[in-house]
Amino acid sequence: MITAANASQLTPIAQARRGWITQVAWSPDGRFIAVSSAEGIALYSPALKLLAKLTDHDGPVKGIAINSDSSLLASAGADTTVRLWDIAHSVVHQVLRGHTGAVNAVALSAKLVGSASSDKTVRLWHMETGEEHRVMPGHTNEVNAVTFALGGAIIASGSRDHTLRLWNVQTGAAQVLTYHTDWIRDLAASRHGELIAAVGKDGLVSLWHVASGQLRHAIPDAHPGGVDAVAFSPNGELLASGGRDNLVKLWQVATGELVTALSGHSKPVLTLAFSPDGARLASGSGDNTVKMWIVS
Repeated sequence: MITAANASQLTPIAQARRGWITQVAWSPDGRFIAVSSAEGIALYSPALKLLAKLTDHDGPVKGIAINSDSSLLASAGADTTVRLWDIAHSVVHQVLRGHTGAVNAVALSAKLVGSASSDKTVRLWHMETGEEHRVMPGHTNEVNAVTFALGGAIIASGSRDHTLRLWNVQTGAAQVLTYHTDWIRDLAASRHGELIAAVGKDGLVSLWHVASGQLRHAIPDAHPGGVDAVAFSPNGELLASGGRDNLVKLWQVATGELVTALSGHSKPVLTLAFSPDGARLASGSGDNTVKMWIVS
């Protein structure tokens, strides 16, 4: 497992090439990693051997999420749709329509699909039927990131309007959190959903208590030029960030202190994901590569 004590020993062991990578996501069972890009979705083994391609969107895929039993993948498309895929058969079984702009991000809880769009809304859909559960307007600019927290009771969204919003799934009421001074590019929830990390163009990493809506701590100038990606380690000890300085950085969640910085990408790091067992870290970059890091 990757820890603060051994993080400086991380080294890339494998690499895969895809055009315009937008997100990487591990299956919860650890069997595969999904990569979304301008070319659609590709499924890889943990050693980054290509297993399958999922191509149905009419345009780039901007985000992905995988359900808890690794049977379903949700994808967010520039074509304004959310698609739900049967992973075992590599086929779409639901197309969710309602957004009027590109869908930038998608998240899954036990029963709901959450989506964030350039149309400034967050939407919730029933996973089983594909019916729309709730439309949540309020952001004043594009919504770039979305994630569930507190066991699916809250869905968090980050926007170009500089705000992080915590929406009550049952009522649609939102708590607006303001700290960032530029647009929020990515969000991550800790394993049990008690903490939310937000990162943005302002170079800031912020960490929030979901239940109270209070800022736990902030890391200014985490990446010169801006931060694009964030991910919690499964044990909650580390927070990984990636940014415009082409680096992956690992931080102590408890203190916000820098543990190590990993170089290897030649362009900005756009997406990060820890494996479910915490032993691997996948990073996707504007250099069109996905790298797999382990402790050497």
